Amino acid sequence: MNIIKHLIILTILAGSLFFLPPPARASNVTVTSVSLLAQNSGTRPIQFTVSWDNSWFVSGAPGPDANWDAVWVFAKFRKNSGTGWSNWAHATLDKTVGNHTAPAGSQITLGCSPGVDCSNGANTVKGIFFYRSATGTPGTVTFTNSAINWLYSTDGVADGDWVDVKVFAIEMVYVPSGSFWIGDPSKNGTDPFYSYGCTSPNCAYQITSENAITVGTTNGNLYYTNSVNGGDRGTPIPAAFPKGYNAFYIMKTEVSQKQYAEFLNTLNPGQQSARWVTGYFNSNRYFIKKSVDARFGVDGNNNAGADGSATYNSMNESDDGGWVACNYLSWMDNAAFAEWAALRPMTEFEFEKAARGDQPAVAGEYAWGNTTLTPPSSGTPSLNRQAGETTNGGNCNYNSVISGPIRVGSYAGSGTSRTAAGAGYYGALDLSGNLWEFLVTVGNLTGRGFTGVHGSGALSGQGYAVQSLWPGWGGAQNDGATGLGLRGGTWSHTSTNESTADRFVGVASGTNRVSDVGFRACRTSP
Repeated sequence: MNIIKHLIILTILAGSLFFLPPPARASNVTVTSVSLLAQNSGTRPIQFTVSWDNSWFVSGAPGPDANWDAVWVFAKFRKNSGTGWSNWAHATLDKTVGNHTAPAGSQITLGCSPGVDCSNGANTVKGIFFYRSATGTPGTVTFTNSAINWLYSTDGVADGDWVDVKVFAIEMVYVPSGSFWIGDPSKNGTDPFYSYGCTSPNCAYQITSENAITVGTTNGNLYYTNSVNGGDRGTPIPAAFPKGYNAFYIMKTEVSQKQYAEFLNTLNPGQQSARWVTGYFNSNRYFIKKSVDARFGVDGNNNAGADGSATYNSMNESDDGGWVACNYLSWMDNAAFAEWAALRPMTEFEFEKAARGDQPAVAGEYAWGNTTLTPPSSGTPSLNRQAGETTNGGNCNYNSVISGPIRVGSYAGSGTSRTAAGAGYYGALDLSGNLWEFLVTVGNLTGRGFTGVHGSGALSGQGYAVQSLWPGWGGAQNDGATGLGLRGGTWSHTSTNESTADRFVGVASGTNRVSDVGFRACRTSP
C-alpha cells in the first residue's frame, strides 16, 4: 500500500488484451508496476509499465498511408470510506495532455469526443491512446513509467478514502481518414452493396466523405437488395452515421475470453448475473467460469469479492492463455462491454474499410485482399498455427473441424504476410472467420440513427449499456437488439460468408447467445 497525504491506495495488477501487425506474431500486452504518485489538489498520476510485442508505426502525417497500432488505456477504481467497498467505477482523466506521461519513444492522444476540444467543460476523458512516436521495424515496445493523471476528486474520492485501482490496456489499430470502396465489384455474395446502374465487374461503391448517402435507383447511388437480411434500403444514410471516411481505431481482434472475464470481475453481483454466460462451459470452446481456485479470489473468501461479487477466469487450454475469442455473447453483452471500456460499436461501412483499406475492391475477396482461403488443418487448436498453415495463404477459421473459435490472431506469426496472417489492410485480424461480429447496420432506421457516440464507462444497475443512440435502446437501457447486423463469417459457416462484402446477415435482431457470435469495438479518432 502507498500512504501519501492520507489517500491510501491499494494497487492491483491490470488486465489487458493483445495483438499485432500483419507480418508479426501475436502480441501479449502486459500492464505491470502499477502505483500512484504524489497527489496534487484532487489529482493523482497512476503510473504503470505497458509492453506489447510487434508494435509498428508508419508515417506520422495524416493521410491514407498513416497507420500504427496503439493501446487504449483506462482505469477502474473502487473506494472504501470506512463503511465497505463501493462498486468499481471508471476513472475520469485529466484533459491536459501535458499532465500525463508518455515515456521516451511513445506519444499519447487523449480520448476526447471527436471534433470537441478536450478543454470543453462538457467533455470528459475516459482513456488515452499510447503508441510509438517514430517509424521503425515492428517489434516489442516497453513504455516504463507511463502515467495517466486521475481526477480522483471529480470521481468523488476523498483524501481519506481507501481505493483499489485497476489499469486496463486494449490493443487497437489506427485506420486513417480517406476514401475507400464498399461492396463487391461483381455483386458476389449475399446482398452486397453496389453502385446502382453499374456494369460488372465495376460495381463497387466509393465513399468519399462523411456526408449523407442517398440509397436508390438513380445511376451512381448506393444500392443493395431489399430483403429481410439485407435491409429495407431506406434512405438517406445520415451524415452523422459513421461511414469510415473519418479516422477511427478498431480493436485488433475480437474480444477474448480472458478479456471478457476481466470485464466481469469489475461488475457487482447483479450486473454479473446479467452478463455471465451460464450453461455453456466447455461447449464449442467456451471456457469462462466462476473460479474454483482461491488464488483467483479478491479477498480469499471462497472466491467472492469484497463487495460480494464472484470472481471469473478463463479456464481454457494453458497455451491459449485465455485468448480464445469469446463466443456465446449476445448483443446486450457486447454493448455492455463497449460501454464499460468507453469504446463504441463499429458500423458495417467501417468494417469494410478496416478490411479493404483504400484499395480497389476485388470480387469475392476476404479481409486480406484476395480470394485465397485455407481452413484449419487440425482439430487440435493451439497457440501457434497448425502444420501447413504457416506457409499457406488465407488462413481462416471457417467450416471448422475445431467446432468453435480459436485463439484471437493465431494465424499471425513472425515474418508472415498479410495473406498468411489473415489480416485486414491496416493490421486488424480475424475480420474474416472465427466469429460473426455484431455491427451497426444501415439496413433499418434504428441502425441509421447511430451517431458514433462513445461509451461512458458505466453500466446500468442491471448490467446493460445506457446509450440511447446505440442499437437495442429500450427506453432506459440497451436491452434489445434492433439496429444490428452480423459480418465477417464464422467457424461454423462456409467460405461465402467470410468474404468482406457478404451481407448474409446484414440485419440481425436476435437477443440469444449463440456459439458462433462475438464482437470487437472501435472508437472514433479524436
